[in-house]
Amino acid sequence: MRAKTILALLFVVSLCVVVTLGLRALPQRINGDAAPAKDEMLVSTRALSPGTLLRAKDVIWQQVADTAEPGYILRPVDVRGKPNLERDQPASTEFYGAALRIAIEAGAPISRSAVVKPGDRDFLQIVLSPGARAIAIPVSTGGASTGILYPGDHVDVF
Repeated sequence: MRAKTILALLFVVSLCVVVTLGLRALPQRINGDAAPAKDEMLVSTRALSPGTLLRAKDVIWQQVADTAEPGYILRPVDVRGKPNLERDQPASTEFYGAALRIAIEAGAPISRSAVVKPGDRDFLQIVLSPGARAIAIPVSTGGASTGILYPGDHVDVF
């Protein structure tokens, strides 16, 4: 065989290999029509009382039957509509350690307005049970504005 023929044959074979590998790398659909991904929202696993600090065992992600109502905590999804595992962990841990303003029944979705994060305006009022007291410690003027108390908050002074 001539050198040109061998080179042309090698080029065609290598082109077929590249196309085959490229097609295998594309995402595959099982059915011709892919079902749209359903939203998943944060739901309580048990009944939670006001002032409870959220922990990992208190909440789970659960699929929504219809479209999710605004104000609920939704699981982040990627472009394809699948749960984004890279953003899932920070989104979950954002609410761990936050306190509940209201009581939540078991299996009920948790709304953003029902959660108070540390550093938010009402966090100290929500976390302290009735009859409990917070104590003040001396601090320098530069570090006094930590954002725990605001004008209008009720405090006991001894």
